[in-house]
Amino acid sequence: MKNRILIVDDSPFIRRLLQDWIKAESDMEVVGTAGDGNEAIELAQRLKPDLITLDVEMPNTDGIAALETIMKTAPTAVLMVSSVTTQGATATLKALELGAIDFFPKPQSSSSIQFAGSRDELITKIRACIGAKGVKAFGRAVKASVITGTSDKVVVIASSTGGPRALASLWSTLPKGFPAAILITQHMPAGFTESLSKRLDSIGTVPCREAKPGDKVTPGQAFLAPGGDHMLIGKGGELIFTKEAPLHGVRPAADYLFRTAADIYGRRVLGVVLTGMGRDGAEGSVEIRSKGGIVYAESESTCTIYGMPKAAFEAGGVDAQFPLHELGAAITAGIKEKIARAS
Repeated sequence: MKNRILIVDDSPFIRRLLQDWIKAESDMEVVGTAGDGNEAIELAQRLKPDLITLDVEMPNTDGIAALETIMKTAPTAVLMVSSVTTQGATATLKALELGAIDFFPKPQSSSSIQFAGSRDELITKIRACIGAKGVKAFGRAVKASVITGTSDKVVVIASSTGGPRALASLWSTLPKGFPAAILITQHMPAGFTESLSKRLDSIGTVPCREAKPGDKVTPGQAFLAPGGDHMLIGKGGELIFTKEAPLHGVRPAADYLFRTAADIYGRRVLGVVLTGMGRDGAEGSVEIRSKGGIVYAESESTCTIYGMPKAAFEAGGVDAQFPLHELGAAITAGIKEKIARAS
């Protein structure tokens, strides 16, 4: 049975292109197309597709408003596909918070040659979104207890599809005055990570900002790897950035961060693997544990995609798995060297 796709885009050219790509896949079919948000809402309710590719900037009702209505009236897996997302990362994060599973930024040039080079990536994301569990309500958040003073431990986090929402949820459960340094690798292109870091910072628990040259591992401060650069840790705790080839198809890749953290800090590292497809973070998690550190993973029950945590677990790189609403308390307990369930 083929997966049924609804294409929504303001551009007739993009609608035709996506339609051709999807029709060429043996496991997919296009059940409808729409050029504005009102039509998207009506078709989502009537056709009940398996996935919607949804543009942001459209006449009548824009993609954000359409997404909000669709999630209330006809919950569906949604992949945001829009040129607006490359300039308006805030809109992308809003879409992810409202229930979109992932996003795909159109190339800056809308020419067929530029866009055609993105075909495989887009089809891969469509398949991943169809297989994802989508947005769900987490359990009652377990608020972490406050820790006084500072810690010489370092928390490193790997995150991908579903990650921005997972990180925001995690951030809300961490205590103010969190004593350890936090370093995050979220699979996002350049231009998006700054907005995500500001979103996390606005939650008001652990200060967070996009990392830049000159930054050093700092207790109580979180740094988010900039999109398009691998982030590593130097011997003196300085953050190092490189544009070496993508690893596991992504840049930044968490394995770079995890391995250097293990080399520099050994037993003082606490690794965390959140939702995402693929296996980034698995090898780094094994390395952290081999050096005496601890690794926690998000459990399948709350993952949008149980890919990265599963890969790390099956590789022997995970000490314990926790649902997202317990993970903040588990991390805080781990910093206090109490490896126990958070609830």
